[in-house]
Amino acid sequence: MKTTYIRKRKRPSGSGLWSAYPLTTDEFGTWFYTPAGSHFRAGNGEICEVAQLGPGGPGEHCVQLAPHDGWWFAYFRQSGLLHVDVSTQPMLVGEEWTFEDLELDPFRRTDGTIGTEDWDELAAAHAAGLITDAERNAAEQAARTLEHQFQAAIEPFGQVGWDHLAAAIELCLPPLTNFGHHPLD
Repeated sequence: MKTTYIRKRKRPSGSGLWSAYPLTTDEFGTWFYTPAGSHFRAGNGEICEVAQLGPGGPGEHCVQLAPHDGWWFAYFRQSGLLHVDVSTQPMLVGEEWTFEDLELDPFRRTDGTIGTEDWDELAAAHAAGLITDAERNAAEQAARTLEHQFQAAIEPFGQVGWDHLAAAIELCLPPLTNFGHHPLD
């Protein structure tokens, strides 16, 4: 099965890169699957597993969604954790999907807790001029909207993402550990 690369950029520099199997494109966006044991490469060259259960821990199966129109990139993890990077609109550039992290991380934990992490990081990045006023406003609005959608189980955050994950796991695809010719940043 064909693979693609996903790059999460940080401001002012740095990025993370991982591979994924493109699954489908539907009314919500483009869906990707990264099997447990797949590698993530940080901008400094360090490698860990994608969707780690804890620092230094093993990774888990993960389906991701790049929306058609949204300031976010979502992760549905086998443990039941749903988390989102609020970001610039994910875009396909060459053979890489790329987005710039705008710091906020909305989540829904397995116990049903919903919230958003890293408000302090957004404030610091904005104060440092790394995030514009318009981007800050869009990030804050995206986080609030996502929390509401998580709470109300509005698709794709109801059952759709979890169905994609279950179907992807059944494919029994091998972990992705090769970064090919893609530069660190």
